[in-house]
Amino acid sequence: MNLQSLKKKMIMNLGLLILLIPVSGQATDLKLISIDVVPWAYYDKQQGQYTGIFPDLVRELEKQTGYDIEITLTPYVRINRELEAGRQDCTMLITEKERAKITHLGELVFDMPFGVIPAKERNLVKYEDLYGLKISVLRSLNISERFTNDRDLQKEFDTGYKMGLNKIKHGRLDAIAGAIPTIQHLAKEEGISALLGKPLLLSAVPIYLQCSKKSTKTDLIKNINSAMKRIRESESLDKIVSKHWDAELEL
Repeated sequence: MNLQSLKKKMIMNLGLLILLIPVSGQATDLKLISIDVVPWAYYDKQQGQYTGIFPDLVRELEKQTGYDIEITLTPYVRINRELEAGRQDCTMLITEKERAKITHLGELVFDMPFGVIPAKERNLVKYEDLYGLKISVLRSLNISERFTNDRDLQKEFDTGYKMGLNKIKHGRLDAIAGAIPTIQHLAKEEGISALLGKPLLLSAVPIYLQCSKKSTKTDLIKNINSAMKRIRESESLDKIVSKHWDAELEL
């Protein structure tokens, strides 16, 4: 091998070595975890990235703070374990007793509407209109205190919203209860939005930023909370929510 060829090979190897060296400026500053459910957060195969309200909020937080934030989506039951172990810094979800023991409650993100969506031919104006209807509901899901404890309602417990929507499609169900934006989004995906009527709102459950007590990123979390408050009080939050919550399917 002549000297010129040796120089070229050394330059190529040096270039490859530079590409393999981690760049400190690209390191993850914070790790945020949430549930994989539309339209809150899901992986869009066509776009090749996470999309939904939660990922867009994270991207807005990155713009506001300059931090690099890693997103993880997982089943609901794993979130507390990840936060308790300190493997994840924060989440954005409804609050619950067990998570309150292992996290610090942060800024309010927004209120998620819960209620009952009837089949198109049904008209729900008041709570009493629910009596006599066959209603799909997810087991252990707290729609509202009155709805959850009402034994006079005819409830059918399903394992997922799609199961309830399929029953409505085939005329075996009168209504479906749960997170209204999620049900509406799934109905649109299934091509059955036209089969659903106007929702009856039963509660608005607050979604909060909640951060692990074992996280060592105290200063960063403080800044994230401040940024979340700015986003909520500006037009940014409304734009993000309306992007994933179709205007024609509003309450």
